[in-house]
Amino acid sequence: MVDTIISWLFLAAIAQAVFLSIALLNPRQPEMRTANRLLSALLLIFSAIIGHAWLGLNQLYRIYPHSALAIVTLGLAVGPLLYLYLHAMLSDQPLGRRALLHFLPFAVATLAMLPFYLRSADEKLAWMRAYDGWPWYLALFAVVKMAILFFYLRASYRLVQRVPADSALVTDLRRLMRVWLFSAGLSVLAVAMAAVDAELPLSVEAVDGGALMLFVFATAYTAMRLPLGYRPQTLPPPKPRYGDKQLSTADRDAFLARLTACMEQQQPYRNGALKLEDLAAQVAMTPHELSQLINQHCDANFADFLNRYRVEALKNALQDPQQASASILDLSLIAGFNSKSAMNRAFKKITGMTPGEFREQAKTAA
Repeated sequence: MVDTIISWLFLAAIAQAVFLSIALLNPRQPEMRTANRLLSALLLIFSAIIGHAWLGLNQLYRIYPHSALAIVTLGLAVGPLLYLYLHAMLSDQPLGRRALLHFLPFAVATLAMLPFYLRSADEKLAWMRAYDGWPWYLALFAVVKMAILFFYLRASYRLVQRVPADSALVTDLRRLMRVWLFSAGLSVLAVAMAAVDAELPLSVEAVDGGALMLFVFATAYTAMRLPLGYRPQTLPPPKPRYGDKQLSTADRDAFLARLTACMEQQQPYRNGALKLEDLAAQVAMTPHELSQLINQHCDANFADFLNRYRVEALKNALQDPQQASASILDLSLIAGFNSKSAMNRAFKKITGMTPGEFREQAKTAA
């Protein structure tokens, strides 16, 4: 009964991973193309490993002999893909061709396994029938694979920790890192179970596939809560229908002065989670009055109004020689943007250039 439930959960995780992989390839977000493709590849690898575990859980390896050791080298690509995805999300430095060197162990291991992969189905079936525990070379390979995985997990964790946790994006990425670390721990447990051929209530396939299933579902849950580069940005609220409740000239001028003073002195726009209701409370207005004021007298919706101030703050920071060593992402988070994609889109919309181009232009002018 337990294996049946786990089997169906594995199928659900595979479907979820494939669906997310397709969604990540959304061509309407070119600024996130690299990060999207990396996470898409990572999810596809997990769907393959979970699928392999599903075959084992249902004792189908011998019916599909080409599944023998089919995913044994894929684990070497997991760490690099995770690290490079986070690098693409959190750093303004583009990934060059040298990033391909991260996949060198995976490429070497795959080439080494190629003679086995090219065997016929009958030869692989005979190998499975003769299988009696892990040979020494597979045990050694498993240790090396786990060491490489934890090296990249540590590097990924440090990468996320270096970014200030003052945005919902970074907070959720940190939560995901904890889930991913727990999943890696379960994978290590599965490897240990396979190595010692332990008799436990759950099979090796159930533990290993369950670890990756946890990763997939946690990523999908976060995707529904926050744009991680593969979910379109939330649209700003529609303009309210103000009807006859128009602001008087005196109220409009007083409210505009109060709003301008608040934005320039208190700088509430630096809060990446600022809502219309929050700003209205700070300037002693109702949300309806503030929305009407911004839409009708600032020629912008609430999101664009905040982005004007955030872009201006980011421009000032990029021109500041004392902040020349700070990354563009760090400065954008301080300015109030909660994701790299939102920052790039707003900055180019207002200035006509990317933040990197603006910084270079400022250096040249100086």
